Amino acid sequence: MLKITFLPDKKTIRIHEGTKILQALKKAGIQIDTPCKGEGTCGKCKILIKKGIPMATFTEQDLLSEVEIKQGFRLACQTKLITDMVIEIPQEIRLDFEKIYSSNLKGDIGRVNHDFILKSNLKKVFLTLKKPSLTDQQPDWERIKEALFLKDSDIIPLLKTNIETLKKFPDIIREADYNITVTICDNELIDIEKDDTTKKCYGVAFDIGTTTVVGYLVDLENGKELSVVAKTNPQVIYGDDVISRIGFAQENEDGLKKLQKVIIHALNDIITETVKRAKINKDNIYKVSIAGNTCMHHLLLGLNPSFIASSPYVPAIKESLNLKAKDIPGFILQPNANVYVLPNISAFVGADISAGILATGMWDRKKTVLFVDLGTNGEIVLGVNKKLWACSTAAGPAFEGARISHGMRAAEGAIDCVKIDNNQLIYHTIKDGKVRGICGSGLIDLLAEMLNQGFVDKTGRLINQETCHSKISKEIRSRMFKDEKGGKFLLVKGKETENGNPIFLTQKDIREVQLAKAAIFAGIKILLKEANILLNDIDEILLAGAFGNFINKKSASRLGLIPHISLHKIKSVGNAAGRGAEMTLLSEEIKKIGQKITKEVVYIELSSRPDFQKEFIDAMFFNIPKDK
Repeated sequence: MLKITFLPDKKTIRIHEGTKILQALKKAGIQIDTPCKGEGTCGKCKILIKKGIPMATFTEQDLLSEVEIKQGFRLACQTKLITDMVIEIPQEIRLDFEKIYSSNLKGDIGRVNHDFILKSNLKKVFLTLKKPSLTDQQPDWERIKEALFLKDSDIIPLLKTNIETLKKFPDIIREADYNITVTICDNELIDIEKDDTTKKCYGVAFDIGTTTVVGYLVDLENGKELSVVAKTNPQVIYGDDVISRIGFAQENEDGLKKLQKVIIHALNDIITETVKRAKINKDNIYKVSIAGNTCMHHLLLGLNPSFIASSPYVPAIKESLNLKAKDIPGFILQPNANVYVLPNISAFVGADISAGILATGMWDRKKTVLFVDLGTNGEIVLGVNKKLWACSTAAGPAFEGARISHGMRAAEGAIDCVKIDNNQLIYHTIKDGKVRGICGSGLIDLLAEMLNQGFVDKTGRLINQETCHSKISKEIRSRMFKDEKGGKFLLVKGKETENGNPIFLTQKDIREVQLAKAAIFAGIKILLKEANILLNDIDEILLAGAFGNFINKKSASRLGLIPHISLHKIKSVGNAAGRGAEMTLLSEEIKKIGQKITKEVVYIELSSRPDFQKEFIDAMFFNIPKDK
């Protein structure tokens, strides 16, 4: 057995020779970011071996620089343990699943007016029951129904209850001296409490994203948002995207159960934190609504997602579901809380997009509106005169930092904004910390600026120092390099980074962005063809999700990621999925509209379109100003 020590944790384990460092980290309880699920394609799991440095593998020689290899950097997914080792795990690759943080996305419900009628399927009623006697031996249940009839005769004919609530009746009624509050949802009495608690009536809306899960605690009486928190989706340890998670579920006997268990644990953590911040009792949460892509939907419910990923791409179910909390194993809410799962549109256009359609109101607009949710999968919806078309395109993980040499998620230390002029390069990092890498919005900015300066030609090729524009300053020109792997552009010098290593944008990185932006734009072109309209006919573009919320719309347009229209017509709508989930929580009318419109959306399967490849190839090219 080998002795392995991890720094700075000072955690030591003993493990068999030949085990990969990634498996050793899991045994030690240290979670790191592995976007490619440990397949050795992303190069993100860089660890620093202080003692017992082995030879670099061919994969490591390809993904790491010569300097990094000499320093002792290796990839955790590639290096096998052959001797006792001391290994330092950099902070930038660690995953912190305990961290819960406030949501601050524009468009959250707490920041906009309610433009729909608040009408829930749930009500709380305070009752004063007749006390029993020898001449009145009416059962508790009949006594409650009688009192309800006097309040509202329409409630009684279909009213039912359940065994969990029924068990509470005898004790609570008498402890309350026959003054009780009952909670009714869809003609079922689901809870009973002492005294008058009619003002304590809450619900939680969840947006389960592949990367982030957000929960919104809402007062069901007035629609007021009480607290919002978010958490990294812990399923990321089993794969960074939906395909890799489906692969994990397929390849491991208990894979689906593990994926379901960790996401339910994340929901529970968010509930615990929201009620703590709002200072309420979680037992007064009676309703939940859930939106997420089709894969996240299946994994939460324990449904086999295997057939989503392979042709002909068939989900287990598309329609909405009305469940109870007890149907979701380990859910911490009271067992009869109502759980509404929004409907999906297709295997790769999920309930998060259904919620986004509701939130933006594009289902009821006569204008031509393009809705784009940017991520590993780019979901696109086109609305023309109240008719909707949708598609999903595999953009790849470039926008989330994966497969980019110094890419990372939008976290502390990530460059999220870049500006270049002839004399200097200016960048901004999240929370103004030491630079750790570059996230999607910074990447889009950087490449757009490089196009504006003529550092990149229309094919995406990096220009060298000798052939760049003569007006470019010496300082900027000096940032252009070339090595055995091709051209690269120096973004940040080593002295400005957290680990002391410089940050470059490489030729390979540019190709990754080209592939991603081409996939999105080609999908847009196909939907426009289906609707028989032109790019110039678009009245408005809505950018959704965390990435869409923070991306510079001018840079996105410059890159050809979205159509080039007037910037004031391009709007960030924030977490539209969360907003839509809240709307269904608060309004039965909105819920019914959602069920109806998702059935009417025309879904276009791009893999069956012979013209998609041509549009994709055309979209790979950049537009270059004539003076460049």
